[in-house]
Amino acid sequence: MTTPARGLTLWIPRLVHAAAATHLLVGFVAARSHWSGILSEGLWNTVGNDDEGRMMALWFMACGIAFIGLGLLARRSATTTGTLPPELGWILLALGVPVSLLEPVSGGWSLVAIGALAVLRSRRDRAALSAPERRESPEGTRPAPGNPAPR
Repeated sequence: MTTPARGLTLWIPRLVHAAAATHLLVGFVAARSHWSGILSEGLWNTVGNDDEGRMMALWFMACGIAFIGLGLLARRSATTTGTLPPELGWILLALGVPVSLLEPVSGGWSLVAIGALAVLRSRRDRAALSAPERRESPEGTRPAPGNPAPR
């Protein structure tokens, strides 16, 4: 039986979703003129390699959708297993650290913070799951690690 998710294990996917929503919102607001041009031209083949503004708008949207997916997968893991996968934190750190270094005034720091929380939480979850059960056996002796006490 799995331990129900609670605390940070449930809040980290919510924080990822909040970062994703913020990313999409900022991307649409900041690139409003680019999106209106893309939509008025009919979408098909409207983002060329020579238009940096439209490329930025497209990638901002694509990354926001990817963050939503990452948050959904994290939430699924938290609700079905009671734990977060360690990869979640490392992925967020791998995205957030370079962004924060290259563009310090950005949302990259939120990814670093959420990623660090996710790594710490998944380590605590893993440690709690791997700790041997410490119940007393009927004879008053402790069972050997890895061997549960007889019932």
